[in-house]
Amino acid sequence: MIRRVGFFAEGNEDGDPAVYSESLTQAMDGPPAPDEDRILSYLKGGEEIFSTMGAERDVISGDEWVGGSGSLVTDGEWVWPVDLVHYLSRYHIALPVDFLEHVRKSEYRAPVVSGERAREIMAELFPKRPSPWG
Repeated sequence: MIRRVGFFAEGNEDGDPAVYSESLTQAMDGPPAPDEDRILSYLKGGEEIFSTMGAERDVISGDEWVGGSGSLVTDGEWVWPVDLVHYLSRYHIALPVDFLEHVRKSEYRAPVVSGERAREIMAELFPKRPSPWG
């Protein structure tokens, strides 16, 4: 099962609360990681598996557009929205300990994700629903 990080409730009030369960404002209260630059590099090095061309305003300040919001990135075990890089670099948010342990254990290098694994993750994230037309 794929694990999620960075799916914040702020800006996603209409989204599934089971998915958007993290709080960005609470993460801003936590201590930043001392190795934040390496964690950012890891996040940027993941495999983009779902791309959007949209942009959304920064949900905290509203003063900046975040390109690609809605796009998803993975390392094969975790998935995160592209805009997590923005929020980590701008607000130095605290990330979940289990994710940080995973990144550090990987020596800050996101592995290559096979096409097959990417398809499995997409099928898990976006399960097929029966058509209303039969």
